[in-house]
Amino acid sequence: MEYNCGFTDGDKWFRYRAAIIVEEGSVLFARNELDDYFYSIGGAVHMGETAEDAV
Repeated sequence: MEYNCGFTDGDKWFRYRAAIIVEEGSVLFARNELDDYFYSIGGAVHMGETAEDAV
């Protein structure tokens, strides 16, 4: 079973991601339709995986 690198603190959580897409001065994020937050696309790092492999 694979686990993402991250943690929770009460009702907030963090997930380690290895990639951010930047093009022409803009950064690509997706919006969660159920909750009010944005997140980067892809590249979630799993335990024991390098950031390079996650990208």
